[in-house]
Amino acid sequence: MKMYSRGLERMSEHRFGVLLLSPAFLLILVLVAYPIVYSLYLSFSDLVLSRSPVPRFVGLRNYAEMLRNPIFLASLWKTGFFSVSFLLATTIFGMLVALLLNNNFWGKNLVITSLLIPWAIPKVVNGLIWKWIYDGNYGILNAILVKLGIIGEYRFFFGGSPLSAILLISIANAWKLMPFVALMILAALQTIPKTLYEAAKVDGAGALQRFFKITVPQLKYSLIIIFILQTTAAVKVFDIIAVLTQGGPGDTTMVTYYYVYRVAFDYLNIGLASAGAYLVTAVIVVFAIVYYKTLGGGTE
Repeated sequence: MKMYSRGLERMSEHRFGVLLLSPAFLLILVLVAYPIVYSLYLSFSDLVLSRSPVPRFVGLRNYAEMLRNPIFLASLWKTGFFSVSFLLATTIFGMLVALLLNNNFWGKNLVITSLLIPWAIPKVVNGLIWKWIYDGNYGILNAILVKLGIIGEYRFFFGGSPLSAILLISIANAWKLMPFVALMILAALQTIPKTLYEAAKVDGAGALQRFFKITVPQLKYSLIIIFILQTTAAVKVFDIIAVLTQGGPGDTTMVTYYYVYRVAFDYLNIGLASAGAYLVTAVIVVFAIVYYKTLGGGTE
């Protein structure tokens, strides 16, 4: 009887726990699961709102059309270049800042507080700041370059090659998100035992050897998370493009996510846009697998 009563008590506790969690599960189901499943269905459907509000199943036609679209294909390599330059900028400068902040010095807390400012400001505000910096008529970057004698007159920075324009946009985006990388690396650095560095010094290891033999391996899992999050942010870049260039001049800075947005809200082709969004998702998943296999594969 005692075992039976304990079983009933455990079962009632289980049901009570499920009852408490059910609102959260329902919220996740409504706000996350349903939109994912429905958008996946739309990616296999012909749904152009200007023509008909009723989706019609067409199979893989939207995916095939996207993969044949020259603007979409061009946007992929632009997104790739943006992602690589953005990832390098945030990781390298974030690492340097974290290594600096890992030491004790006067004003360290003030530096950390100041570092949070770019990360805390809204993305649109960040875009407006850099739009003023890059402005061809009165931008501060033009003023500095003219004062230094590097250029003779003010110029429009986004009128050159697509690579230079995208590089400038990646710098603007990296300025906002680099503090996040720096703080994550700093948190990981503070978990590395000091005895490892002391033992390496005794063995005669130099600063670079300690960095590559101790610091980088100890940061491996943190770097995997950083790379996945930053790559996701880079592939899905939208706000900074919308504020600075709107994909122009022409299609010079038309990255993939902004093009998907244009297909959905300018051309009202929801099915085609959904297929493009899932192609972008596939790219992110591939990058995540590559990062894990490269940095974390083969470890227990």
